Amino acid sequence: MLVTPSAHPVLADLMAQITARPDRYALFSDFDGTLVEIAERPEEVMVPADLATNLGRVRTMLGGALGIITGRPLRQVAEYIGAAGLEASGLHGIEFNFPLTAGGSPAALEAPRELIAEVVKIVAAEPGFRLENKGAILTVHFRQVPAAGGRLRAALEEVIDRLNLDHHLKDGRAVIEIIPNGTSKGTALAEFMRRTPYAGRIPVMMGDDKADEDAFAVAQASGGFGLKVAGEHFRAGDEPFRHAGEVRDFIAALAAHSR
Repeated sequence: MLVTPSAHPVLADLMAQITARPDRYALFSDFDGTLVEIAERPEEVMVPADLATNLGRVRTMLGGALGIITGRPLRQVAEYIGAAGLEASGLHGIEFNFPLTAGGSPAALEAPRELIAEVVKIVAAEPGFRLENKGAILTVHFRQVPAAGGRLRAALEEVIDRLNLDHHLKDGRAVIEIIPNGTSKGTALAEFMRRTPYAGRIPVMMGDDKADEDAFAVAQASGGFGLKVAGEHFRAGDEPFRHAGEVRDFIAALAAHSR
């Protein structure tokens, strides 16, 4: 069922404003937990057949001002929704599928070998932990042992401190990611906003976890705002989206206005 004016008032109002003046808005979205439901393993994510088509229609409506900001590698985003032709940033602001406008250089493409070795030891010692090596970023999943999340975080913090690494931790939904300092979903959104057609528009970021809060803050500083998806980090009842399906409904409703 598509989002209608009887849905959350924030969404109904935003839909009316975007459809009336699409040239005023830039829309951004996380991928996992926002456009699609969280899967037990990232490779098991289910992507509805019409998602890329609807995203492409909304992109056209917004004159190209629709971007994806995700912790996934961009090659995976392209595999799932590449047909939408969207501009995107992956790995928490490390990867972009367009040239950087500020002349900055991306972070290292591979995590330090000593860090990888230490994280492998931590994962091997705890049944239920699983390491996903994304290159510059290491992601440790603990969905199978949720009670061990605090212990995992403490162990990873100790490694970063002991090795004196220029990295920080970011909590996701049953994951902890080790990310080079100076890059985030917030820096990614800021890079988008320096570009045409995003510059000068009202940025709206949709996301479901703490990593997205960096982008929410940048959107707010640029005169826009964030739209949270309820789940493990944001409480149901407080947020405009109760789950990823409602985000897709919102996108589908916008797409229907573009025809």
